[in-house]
Amino acid sequence: MLKALADLRYVISKTGQDAAYELAALDVPLKDVATALGTSETAARTYLNDYLHH
Repeated sequence: MLKALADLRYVISKTGQDAAYELAALDVPLKDVATALGTSETAARTYLNDYLHH
């Protein structure tokens, strides 16, 4: 069970990192990212920075 959880965390982390780099490469406006995530621009920036600097 713990191995499955570790594997899932890795997949989520890798997918998030790939998505963050793609959004940055495409210069997607932070407002659009926030809207897609259903959150504020501040929170969206935090999410992206966490994945880009992870």
